[in-house]
Amino acid sequence: MSGQYSAPRYYEIAFDMNRRQEVNFLVHCFRRYARRKVLTVLDIACGTGPHLIRLAGRGYTMSGLDLSPENIAFLKERTAARGFDASLIVADMTRFKLRHPVDAAICMQDSQGHLLTNEALLAHLRCVARSLKKGGLYVFDRYMCSSWTDPARRWSWTRQRGNAVVRATFEALKDLNPVTQTFFEDMELEAHENGTRRVYRQRHASRMVFPQELRTLVQLAGGFEMVEWFYGFKPHLRLDEAHHPLLMVVVLRKR
Repeated sequence: MSGQYSAPRYYEIAFDMNRRQEVNFLVHCFRRYARRKVLTVLDIACGTGPHLIRLAGRGYTMSGLDLSPENIAFLKERTAARGFDASLIVADMTRFKLRHPVDAAICMQDSQGHLLTNEALLAHLRCVARSLKKGGLYVFDRYMCSSWTDPARRWSWTRQRGNAVVRATFEALKDLNPVTQTFFEDMELEAHENGTRRVYRQRHASRMVFPQELRTLVQLAGGFEMVEWFYGFKPHLRLDEAHHPLLMVVVLRKR
């Protein structure tokens, strides 16, 4: 048993869900909202690369960054096996610098939640703005809580790939602090492969940001204009029309 999650392959198996629809939506945004042709894309907090791999398959030149050396090493193996190059680096999303600016950036799976203060989020937005060409896009998603009365959420599911069977359990909004808007997320991966059982666990802090608060932070950060926001990965699901959204998907454009 491992007390700390460190298995990118099992994570990739467990969480490889709905990515095609998400990538379809990203491509739609690139074509609909960018004021330049999107050819190069940066995947921030790229993890095991579910979006990076698929966007590369659509012809985009990809780069990616993640704080985990294990994720970057695993993703380098994935891209090499598929025969394409991607610029992959281990870096913090609040202080990175690209050799060349890109046409678009993405940050998926609520990865911005790891930024636990407004100061960190502002530093991140400014860093992304410096990495984008004028007229380029930044698209990201954020988890939202529609109720403070019973905030805890728990999901479990099982996925199989080849001989590997992975049961995942994910719990969010634990020990919620309404002042700092921070909470904990617990994840457990139970993997069965070739007669061996392994269990990996991880707990990390996350932070929620609400729509109007985010709009203000974008204005404070400078460099971006708010283009549109949604409550799902379909173009007609505009956030302004949602009643109890659990997701906020935001499209920003570099001024």
